[in-house]
Amino acid sequence: MRALMKDGANCDWRDHLKTHLGSDMSAKAKLDYFSPLMVWLKEQNKGREHTLPATL
Repeated sequence: MRALMKDGANCDWRDHLKTHLGSDMSAKAKLDYFSPLMVWLKEQNKGREHTLPATL
């Protein structure tokens, strides 16, 4: 943890995490988790004038 925090704001946090953790950060897991909710919301909002976009 100390090595991860050592550089502070001296480098781009995304590159820093990739170097120390070995992978890029992604929101894919959250999008996958909430996918059923998005399907349900789109079904509920059919026919409404102001709603979610077709794709996010």
